[in-house]
Amino acid sequence: MREIKFRLRLDNEIVGYEKWYSGERAEVTPDTPGDLYWRASPCWLYSTDGKRWTPTLILHNHKDLCTNRPDKNGAEIYEGDIIKPIDERPWNYEVYWDDRSSSWHLRIHGEMQYDKTTSLMFAQRMEICGNIWENPELIA
Repeated sequence: MREIKFRLRLDNEIVGYEKWYSGERAEVTPDTPGDLYWRASPCWLYSTDGKRWTPTLILHNHKDLCTNRPDKNGAEIYEGDIIKPIDERPWNYEVYWDDRSSSWHLRIHGEMQYDKTTSLMFAQRMEICGNIWENPELIA
């Protein structure tokens, strides 16, 4: 199952992460199979470092959706990240979600650059070098 996860920002500063925890169900007793109760309720969890998660809300005003794809170094790629090809091409790409096609796209200098094969395999060929809020000069 795909993990639902966001990077949280307060204006242009990354302040943490949010993910959905679907809870945990358990049998009441071994004598009553199928009679379940919630051992842990479903909820949103928050983290400032992406490692330790709690239900304590982190103040934010923007969310960047996780692509659920890592870059070549294993780092998670989020909406708004700037990624660069490892083959020394002279440009960087902005990662964004396109509602019309319901898919992730790569934008270079305001032009849409989309190739289905590249979009499915770009994680193996690129690495994150920043994001559009903290490093806008990387796509200028």
